[in-house]
Amino acid sequence: MIDEIVGFNARNILVVGIGGGGDVVGSTITYSLAVNEGKEAVLGAVLWERYVNDIVPGPIRIQELRNAEAVGDYLAIVNGDTYAIREGRRVIPQIANVLSVIKDDGLGISIAGPVSDVARELSDYVSKYGIDAVIGIDVGGDVLALGNEDGLYSPLTDSYSVAILSRVQDLTNVPVILGVAGPGVDGELDRDYVLMRISQLASKGAFLGAYGPTRDDLAILEDILSKAITEASGLVFKAARGYHGNVGIRGSTRYVRLDISSSITYYLDLRRAMNDLPLANLVIDARDPWDAMRILNSRGVMTELNFEEEVYRYYRAKSRVPSPEEAYLMIREIKSRLKAQAQLMSR
Repeated sequence: MIDEIVGFNARNILVVGIGGGGDVVGSTITYSLAVNEGKEAVLGAVLWERYVNDIVPGPIRIQELRNAEAVGDYLAIVNGDTYAIREGRRVIPQIANVLSVIKDDGLGISIAGPVSDVARELSDYVSKYGIDAVIGIDVGGDVLALGNEDGLYSPLTDSYSVAILSRVQDLTNVPVILGVAGPGVDGELDRDYVLMRISQLASKGAFLGAYGPTRDDLAILEDILSKAITEASGLVFKAARGYHGNVGIRGSTRYVRLDISSSITYYLDLRRAMNDLPLANLVIDARDPWDAMRILNSRGVMTELNFEEEVYRYYRAKSRVPSPEEAYLMIREIKSRLKAQAQLMSR
């Protein structure tokens, strides 16, 4: 099946969780698919953790990693013992938790630099190690956002990552597939809306197939979830185990509707989809995530970096992280402020 998705008999495949630290957990379903079909597969992840695991705003930098082998300014070979030191705090990226279960090394990708520079390093890695195809996995589907959706608040990591992968495809001519695992499970875009966006892209020839986890996939995923910190990927597992109905996420400040379809990963041809991913196109020349944040903010789009900086100020003032209810109010306030600013600028 993986060859049908990629389009040829691929030997070496890089599977990357692109939407933040926890997405690597949901990415293991695709990684297992590749391994079970006899492929040499590498599991990778964008090194950016949620505030509940890392209070410092922004992505983890390669220089902050320990027990890892840097292969450039933005890439490192990581393992189950890898961790980061950020402002004196020990942070374990979710990919390290995953690798400690599957007993393999993986690729950590820091998106702390320019899109062009990260893409160049990743392209060199792809060429050096004979990677035949790259599959980037976003859990939830925010990567398909247009920017004006009410529930959207964390589109930066995945749009920045997609911009990088698009550049990698141009530099290497290696096919890049965009996977959406568990539409809507992150509590931002509604499931039906994500499926509608997938249908829109399918009408333009971008749909490549879909895959649901097997019992063996779920056994591995269950072991990983005993160590990893992630809500959204955990709901993919919950759906595959038969849960049907609404479930709370982010301290029950949002609710997600789950059924068996919430366990499926949908695969899209990035080259055919790219023109319909406006946020990734907006940040494709960004100098770093803070520059990307400013670009998106100018269009009235809130990002997770806006939120993290607000949470960090709160933490410094009160020596604790905000409660889920306080965090939700922060998000609504930031979104309202940015929308008002964008309307003023457009006049």
